Amino acid sequence: MNHPALAMLLLSGVVLAATAVSAQAFDMFPSKAAAEKRAKELKCSGVFAMGKDWMPCANEQMLHKAL
Repeated sequence: MNHPALAMLLLSGVVLAATAVSAQAFDMFPSKAAAEKRAKELKCSGVFAMGKDWMPCANEQMLHKAL
């Protein structure tokens, strides 16, 4: 693989990883009710606690699937 192609491949991975992290951070809520509302928007069920915040969907795997 040539150097420009390798650089593009690595940069695309960084962009995808950053997008996943920001999407996950965007879906953290201070109240269970707010996470439940977001779960309905994402068409998933349940919520789960992440530290003192709440996240939509039954678990992190289901959240990633819904996103």
